[in-house]
Amino acid sequence: MINFVIAFDNQNVSLGQYFEECLKDISFLLDEQKHLVKSLSPIPSHKCNVAYIESTITELKPNPFIFIAYTHGKDDALRCGGISFVSKGNCMHFSNSLFYSTACLIGRELAPELINNGCKAFVGFNGETTVIFENIPYKRAFMECDNFAFKLFVISDTTIGQAFEAMKNHYTNIIDRAIELGEDILYISFLRENRDALVCLGDKNLKKEDFFVS
Repeated sequence: MINFVIAFDNQNVSLGQYFEECLKDISFLLDEQKHLVKSLSPIPSHKCNVAYIESTITELKPNPFIFIAYTHGKDDALRCGGISFVSKGNCMHFSNSLFYSTACLIGRELAPELINNGCKAFVGFNGETTVIFENIPYKRAFMECDNFAFKLFVISDTTIGQAFEAMKNHYTNIIDRAIELGEDILYISFLRENRDALVCLGDKNLKKEDFFVS
């Protein structure tokens, strides 16, 4: 069974609803896979701060865990309400974890620092990403792509590296289908940019069993 920690900035003005819907999407999956869940700790906006994050993770140590973040980001930090809550200053707390995030840019500096401090693997983005949320089918496609690797990793026997490659292929399939159907060019362009910003660092041979705790 696995310990899951999910930070989500539900109070964000522009993307709060999308972040919360991503959380619900994952929570629904984990509810279906109860046999895999040791604990699930959702962390909404008002708790996305250094002290609460560190306290929550410290309770799980020294066991491995999976951390997911649906928030904004910059090169070296996850941010909520304009304040950094995961950064180079506290990334050592994520040792022995899988770090999965849809935040922009953190693959550039924060992700390598996480790996250097014992994080087992990172999946996320090293560039700016965009979501179209006004169009419901488009929003669903972005969410499906954002959560794809995590879902595949949890429900199958794939490694995180294989799940990551499958995620990129899924993006490509969605893009190809959108071109075929003559969908909005901005939608297609944003999907391409998001796909091309994907990065996976650390041990790509990890399987979900590597995060099991008794």
